[in-house]
Amino acid sequence: MKVTYNWLKEMVDLEAGPEELAERLTMAGAEVESVEKIEAGLPGVLVGKVVARERDAGRPRIHWCRVSAGTTEHTVACGAPNVVVGMKSALALPGTVLPGGRKIEPRKIGGRVSEGMLCSEQELGLGDDAAGIVDLPAAARSGDPVAAALALPDYVIEVNVTPNRPDLLSVRGVAREAAVVFNTAFNPPASEPFREGGPIGNEAAVEVKDFTRCPNYTARLIREVKVAPSPFTIRRRLALCGIRPINNIVDATNYVLLETGQPLHAFDFRLLRGGKIIVRRARKGEKIVTIDGVERVLSPEVLVIADQSRPVAAAGIMGGIETEVSDATREVLLESAFFNPVTVRRSARELGLFTEASRRFERTVDPAAVPESLHRAAGIIAGLSAGIPAAGWIDEKKRRFRPVTIRVNCRRLSEFLGMEVEPDRCRKLLSPLGVEFSGGRGASLSFRAPSWRPDLTREADLAEEIARLHGYQNFAPSTPRVKISPRPLPRRHRRDARFREIAAASGLDEAVNYSFMNRWDLEGLGLEAGDPLLRLVEIANPPNRENGWLRTTLLTGLLRAVHHNLNQSADRMDIFELGRVYLSAGDASPPDEESRLALALCPGREPEGWRPSPQPDFFSLKGLLEEFFSRLGVSGAEFRPARHPLFKAGRTAEIIVDGRRRGWAGEASEAARTKFDISRPVFIAEIAVDGLADPDRSPTAYRPLPQYPAVGRDIAVIVDESTPYARVARAIEKLKPPLVEDWALFDIYRGRPLEAGKKSLAFKLRYRSESATLVDKKVTEIHEAFKEALAAELGCRFRE
Repeated sequence: MKVTYNWLKEMVDLEAGPEELAERLTMAGAEVESVEKIEAGLPGVLVGKVVARERDAGRPRIHWCRVSAGTTEHTVACGAPNVVVGMKSALALPGTVLPGGRKIEPRKIGGRVSEGMLCSEQELGLGDDAAGIVDLPAAARSGDPVAAALALPDYVIEVNVTPNRPDLLSVRGVAREAAVVFNTAFNPPASEPFREGGPIGNEAAVEVKDFTRCPNYTARLIREVKVAPSPFTIRRRLALCGIRPINNIVDATNYVLLETGQPLHAFDFRLLRGGKIIVRRARKGEKIVTIDGVERVLSPEVLVIADQSRPVAAAGIMGGIETEVSDATREVLLESAFFNPVTVRRSARELGLFTEASRRFERTVDPAAVPESLHRAAGIIAGLSAGIPAAGWIDEKKRRFRPVTIRVNCRRLSEFLGMEVEPDRCRKLLSPLGVEFSGGRGASLSFRAPSWRPDLTREADLAEEIARLHGYQNFAPSTPRVKISPRPLPRRHRRDARFREIAAASGLDEAVNYSFMNRWDLEGLGLEAGDPLLRLVEIANPPNRENGWLRTTLLTGLLRAVHHNLNQSADRMDIFELGRVYLSAGDASPPDEESRLALALCPGREPEGWRPSPQPDFFSLKGLLEEFFSRLGVSGAEFRPARHPLFKAGRTAEIIVDGRRRGWAGEASEAARTKFDISRPVFIAEIAVDGLADPDRSPTAYRPLPQYPAVGRDIAVIVDESTPYARVARAIEKLKPPLVEDWALFDIYRGRPLEAGKKSLAFKLRYRSESATLVDKKVTEIHEAFKEALAAELGCRFRE
């Protein structure tokens, strides 16, 4: 929120400079992000009063004016159409250099000498208006510098407003905060009395069909409207606060928005069909072209302001182009309303339209300021002679605002804050905030929260206010005494922590992706109808139009991460992600949620030099997964050849645990790599982890170092080519003798002298006894018996 220092000083007596103000506000919890100095400029340009005017005989467009600059008078030629006797304008005397480098010199015109120039805003570098000379306020003193008369030297203070402090989204709110911090009077501007026209009668009407979404709607009719540019002071303040000036009507509503924090809207009343406003939910498929020129399709979730036949505004967000104020406008209907914050937030997200109005409504505006801001805007318009407000106004609401009552206990506050909070001190600190004392006895007090502070609802909120007004820097440092009792993490969190620990120990980096996805990521991959990956859940209010579905797999996110990192010149990538996927249940039920672990290994570029670098492949991926299973205490995991659209044919395995398919592993298919623009091979895996491992499983028991030597034996098993390694491994694990300490595959052979369709799997076995040294004869006997059992189990034979 941007406010100007001069504007603040109109509402609160400030002796402190802008830098001190910024520091004190920040220490009180209203963080000031920046203070920008606005230089005065315009040396030599004075306030000049036109005391006489006569038309040049030979040049009808030129007027010769006598201009008083206080103690001196000057003759100035002026061609501006708006110059009149009595007006005050900007007088640049000879020798003055204007912005842009133009130097003012005496100039002879038809035998007379012009001793200066009356300037337009454009010539002064203050705006784009070049149609006439600057019309200064009547209170400006002749001979004073124009910079002082227009209050040009200023500071723009930008406050970082947190979501719980919507009152700071206004100059009045920041000024109120400054008054509290500096313990000085707060004097908000009141609505000036203004002349009203004829009664509004039945000329305009408002019907609210949804008081839940619009608890209060007020309106005023302005007649005899004259649309024109706003005075310089209004336009400058709007511009310094980041709002583009439009015309006097629209600028008046924006000025009040900045001043009070209450958004308003002005409709061209003659363009409202039937002269009636209807506040209702949009009908499905209704459309509106907002004032930014964009056609928007509405849903019933969007609250609209409509006339008798069409929406004319998205409530609390933006008006429609068909009823906006233009130069042809002669009657205006002013709107000031309170819209439900949740409704505005959802509507703005659905429409992808975030405005100054929606920013305030979705945080909650001051309900008591709704009619006040309406009358303030009407008064400004009347004061600018831009229109005449009709007598009376429309106020549609179901119930009046009731302030929140908060009960506090001063002894509890003292304990909570670590400082003594007496009842009198409590009332004294809270009173400047507008927190009204409503009764109490002893240490128990009751307060009513002000309408502009929706964040004050409970005792802890008032404790925070007392703390910041006391001054966080004034609390004596102390070491708190806290009794800490052990509280174990939830089971799922312990499980996830275990997975992350294993992944990090295996050299993998964690990737964190959003739970949203683009359904385009699944197109062109050859997925068949009914594939679980296509059980998409569409998001009602997506963060953007691309990511409008909940993800059904972690792999698309990892492949996108691989693509992004390769584009940033990353080399080898070994990453994992642990997260949830969401599968549609096919009806109105909530989606099925599954926790999954996904891995992606991408080889790097071949390094320069003589030493080769090992690159990941399918077996690296399989080894990582086996390491996961081993450290989690999961036994019997199998990798069976399979087919899946995301994986390359012939390089895909399904992962089976306890007879149930837990996931897939293999090399990403060409279609997947093309989809995500990845030029290198990528090895990926995804497994479901719910119920896979017990996070509380006891760690591996300690085993002392062996005291006796091991004896090695090799065995080469000849099996059919169609026999998977997993079957052989299961048989070895099942039949191995008790003295077999470890075993491992070390070779696979195909070719002569083996018959066609046969392969040899060679294993190394290590025998060891914990109680004695094994003799060769005993090991041979055990080993031969093991071979016989293995041959019976697999129907295999052995290479000698």
